[in-house]
Amino acid sequence: MKNKKILVTGATGLLGSWLSESLVQNNCTVTGLALNTELDFLINSKKINKDIDLHYFDISNEEKLKTIFNQDYDLVFHLAAQTQVGDALVNPVNTFKSNIQGTWNILELCRLKGFPIVVASSDKAYGNSVILPYEESFPLNGIYPYEVSKSATDMLCKTYKNTYNLKVSTLRCGNIYGGGDLNWERLVPGVIKYLLNNETPILRSNGTYKRDWVYVEDVVHAYTGVGSALLDSGINVADSYNFSSIDYLSVIELYKKIVSKFSENYIEPIIQVSSEFEIKDQYLSSIKIEKELGISSNFDIDLGLENTINWYRKFFADI
Repeated sequence: MKNKKILVTGATGLLGSWLSESLVQNNCTVTGLALNTELDFLINSKKINKDIDLHYFDISNEEKLKTIFNQDYDLVFHLAAQTQVGDALVNPVNTFKSNIQGTWNILELCRLKGFPIVVASSDKAYGNSVILPYEESFPLNGIYPYEVSKSATDMLCKTYKNTYNLKVSTLRCGNIYGGGDLNWERLVPGVIKYLLNNETPILRSNGTYKRDWVYVEDVVHAYTGVGSALLDSGINVADSYNFSSIDYLSVIELYKKIVSKFSENYIEPIIQVSSEFEIKDQYLSSIKIEKELGISSNFDIDLGLENTINWYRKFFADI
């Protein structure tokens, strides 16, 4: 992934900022889309704001999108989405507009222009399953608004691949964490913020839910790997891949790991349950992406957390 012309939607978010940084470092010409300037701090912290041509608008606005697609790209990374389960419950229509309508707008323009595209999905696309880990062959059974929006995203991508031969692949990742996530409702970085402020952390579940936890630089590697494969005519790229680390931990297990990075003594959290509409346990099989594309995780949970906490210690005062 060097010297390419790339479009990144959601370029200023957690994953988007790390991906954009990686592309810039590899001499790519990057055009970025973002909803607004709220997350520009991440791009600025990486000192790449002058290296990206940033545009701000909602991807559900088809007419504005067409202006961005007036130029040619080697590849599109579509990351822009409403990513919060809680927000989706409160305002499902906005979530559907962003995650479903926004995705079909991007896919249709890529079809018309012939641009290969990697699309961000989620483990939430599978919905609840009594069989774990999730495999790519499992049905997409989202029930709640956010999960449904991701199931629909995947199905749209599969439609464009099978009907129009669009070079498209979706990535379904576990819970992505890393320096630059400013959504304090998430376990990471929420607990880190509490501890940096010398406050008692609040958890929104009883801590028993289990999840994959995958470090953001690992995810960047997966996205660029799938993107490179799409650009290689000799590689048969599947319509979807799971990707995560081998770290499958409950909320309370991860909480204890974070606390141990700050204190020798355990800090009992305050429990305020507000996660009744979340899937209880989720983890992914990443065998397919490793077998077909040679992509696997390089960061274990301890190294990923160390890097993440160091980022917040460096930048927290400026946020």
